[in-house]
Amino acid sequence: MKKYFEKESARFAVLLEKLEGKRVAVLGHVRPDGDCIGAQLALCRILRSRGIDAVCVNHHSVPYNLKAFVRETPFFSEEEFENDGRIAVAVDCGNLSRLGKTLLAKAFPQGIFAAIDHHETNEFFATEENIVISSAAATCHILAAFCLDCGIEIGAELAEALYVGIATDTGQFQYSATTCEVMEIAAVLVRAGASPAQISRELYEQEKFQKLELLQRYLATAKLLADGQVALAWIPKDAFAATGTTREDAENFVNYLRNIAGVKIACQLEQSHTGIKGSLRGAEDVYRVDLLAQKLNGGGHIRAAGFNLDGADLDCDREKIIAVILEHLKLVSA
Repeated sequence: MKKYFEKESARFAVLLEKLEGKRVAVLGHVRPDGDCIGAQLALCRILRSRGIDAVCVNHHSVPYNLKAFVRETPFFSEEEFENDGRIAVAVDCGNLSRLGKTLLAKAFPQGIFAAIDHHETNEFFATEENIVISSAAATCHILAAFCLDCGIEIGAELAEALYVGIATDTGQFQYSATTCEVMEIAAVLVRAGASPAQISRELYEQEKFQKLELLQRYLATAKLLADGQVALAWIPKDAFAATGTTREDAENFVNYLRNIAGVKIACQLEQSHTGIKGSLRGAEDVYRVDLLAQKLNGGGHIRAAGFNLDGADLDCDREKIIAVILEHLKLVSA
């Protein structure tokens, strides 16, 4: 029988044995996307199917377009969660700070027991087991392969969660990480009960009109730099209040910038209550926006990354951020 990740799957099987009899919290990164939520749900469902008491916990709430996939799986935001003796297993997260500093300090000061991830810049922060496959298209790609390699039954709800993560992190199977094996695994998940049409409707066809108003304000700030190689836009400080939207409504606005012809690096900025939050996208691997994000206290994928600058101000510090981006572009283009 074909094995997708033979060595890592064996390590995953050992990890499952180590988790037997323990109470587990499955954590994901702040501002969760489809792969994060899908991976949290998938691992939680795998553990619960084996009789392990597992729940999902995230610093932030589940985004509105992903809530339908939670179903009956216990899922808590930081505000709702009180640790009652659970150990933490992280998914789809490259470093500790991306799990949420306040969540870690409040509920898991002992650290993270294990981590499963696909970020190139993963810092191997778990104390017991770090399973990192940077060649994988998504963390849900890894977990789906583990299920197939280890003979774990994939029911309809598990298949749905895994498909959500793979579909979102491959840009609906458009990005370069979409290999034959990824498509093979996606087909298995569809046969197991994941519905591409239903998942697509939930993900992309449930938009609020207010989000369009927010998008108008965002695009009005857009500018091109470095002879059109860098695109930048930001959420005006009063935009969320003025349109009745929240920060999750602005997720992936940066893709409008990335899709402009000639743009090599796209950057979206917004003011948060702690500083500046940024999203980065690269046109090709060579532009390494994961490394650019690290220069701005962040991390992520080679073509998609993010950062948070605590204490920074959008009006005062925007030009400093632009300077870092332009310098990075110069270095990678040399």
